Amino acid sequence: MPSESTIENQFIHILSEQENQWRYRPELKTETDLWDNFRNHLNRLNTALLEGDLLTDVEFDRVKVEFLRLTSSPFLASQWLRGENGVAQILLERETGERISLEVFRNKDIAGGTSAYEVVNQIVPDTERSTRGDVTLLINGLPIIHIELKKESAKDGYMQAYHQIQRYAQDGFFNGIYASTQLFVVSNKVETRYFARPSEDTDAAYQRMAKFLFNWRTEENVPVPDLFDFARIVL
Repeated sequence: MPSESTIENQFIHILSEQENQWRYRPELKTETDLWDNFRNHLNRLNTALLEGDLLTDVEFDRVKVEFLRLTSSPFLASQWLRGENGVAQILLERETGERISLEVFRNKDIAGGTSAYEVVNQIVPDTERSTRGDVTLLINGLPIIHIELKKESAKDGYMQAYHQIQRYAQDGFFNGIYASTQLFVVSNKVETRYFARPSEDTDAAYQRMAKFLFNWRTEENVPVPDLFDFARIVL
């Protein structure tokens, strides 16, 4: 049976096939890399507003502080991403004293528009923790969907992946830039489930959420348990 790393690589390959929308970014390997990438997307999305003056280090530090305030709990992160009239924004006072609203996420643009879709894997957190997430899907540089995988032979494989996410949450993995994560996928290749991030990162919340791991079904009500089929049909 294929190893977990083989499944991960095949999964990423399917997501980034030519007809799909996800671009694999293998050079992004640390949380610092993700912050830098997010900064690039903010500059891209707000070119006209910034009038050619890219965000300075001081300004981006202010952006990070405001982002962490807006996503200080999973519930608040969800509310912020819904945005006002479907647009999530970050208020920024520039070094010149000008106050602007940076566009971050436009819900109507999903699967089109100005949004950018990227895949990263095995990201190393900025802290001293040894935790590494398997695969993360970014929209405009923000982690939105996180996937944890187990090898096919793993007993109760997708539940092992679920409990791993539960441990990550307790360890603070979904703080920092990962605070924007909204959806999880867990799989051992042959059995795949998805679930919304609980409204708080507590052990009790994840224990309750264990009852709400969903199996995707087609319009004909046919389940889609295989990870690779799930990737093609859902992601």
